[in-house]
Amino acid sequence: MVEALDLPPGGIAWDQTLTLEASDGVRLRGALWRGPAGGGARGLVLLLNGRTEFIEKGALPAAALVARGFAVASIDWRGQGLSQRLTATPLKGHVGKFTDYHLDLAALMAHREVAALPGPRLMLAHSMGGTIGLGAIKRGLVAPAAVILSAPMLGINLRPSRRILSPITLRLARPLGKLESWPPFEVADEPQVFTGFAGNTLTGDQEVFEWMAAALRREPALQLGMPTLGWLSAAFVEMAWLALQGPLGCPGLCLLGSREEVVDPALVRAIAARLKLDLAEIGDARHEVLLEAEPMRTEAWTAIDRFLAQSGI
Repeated sequence: MVEALDLPPGGIAWDQTLTLEASDGVRLRGALWRGPAGGGARGLVLLLNGRTEFIEKGALPAAALVARGFAVASIDWRGQGLSQRLTATPLKGHVGKFTDYHLDLAALMAHREVAALPGPRLMLAHSMGGTIGLGAIKRGLVAPAAVILSAPMLGINLRPSRRILSPITLRLARPLGKLESWPPFEVADEPQVFTGFAGNTLTGDQEVFEWMAAALRREPALQLGMPTLGWLSAAFVEMAWLALQGPLGCPGLCLLGSREEVVDPALVRAIAARLKLDLAEIGDARHEVLLEAEPMRTEAWTAIDRFLAQSGI
């Protein structure tokens, strides 16, 4: 086992750290949990994290997957975690276009240790990872046997004032050369979890939440602030494109908490229906459905187990 920087309560360390390089030269950090007996008997799960996240945070859902007989591969997306940051200010969450993330996913899948694992490929993607994963599937870059989405970012839940001002701001950002700038009138340079557990939109599990904040304070290189205007512009373009797509062509499950406030629940429901995904709504759960307090976390995994059984996996 490698020694991770820190792990959430209940998480397990990965077996191998992967040093990757995307086809455009961006340096990436990946991880591989080999699963039971050195290879997941049920196949390999591509665990795609959301914005601001990092491999250590994925160690909790990875533990549940390994216990179910899967191997797991994950990655720190470009611009976050311990992968290469893309601006002179490391706290800026930036990307040129969302399809750049597909280069990261391709590098992970092509790594010899990942590619050599037997069995079907599945995808478990959270939030922004869902946007990336769905885009990769619809463009023919990956063809998983099944897809599980946790609160996929198919729409961002904006306050009314931001909903009005965002299109104007984003239209001006490119001609003004401000794509790498943070949005105006925001507290941009501090991770969201530093604002405290009370009233947070991520999880009702205080132990997990406090681990998130403590991990970032112990390892500041993992920290990420607000996304840039360029990231926001790219995200809206990709989400609009996904909203026009049809069925995935493989079984799909979408998990959504009843207290979701980060992504837009109405858009998630509408696009999930268009993509022909099964929808499991988890009562009282917030954004991080798989890092939620009990009994919500167990309810989410029960839905996943049922879905996998129905899919013959």
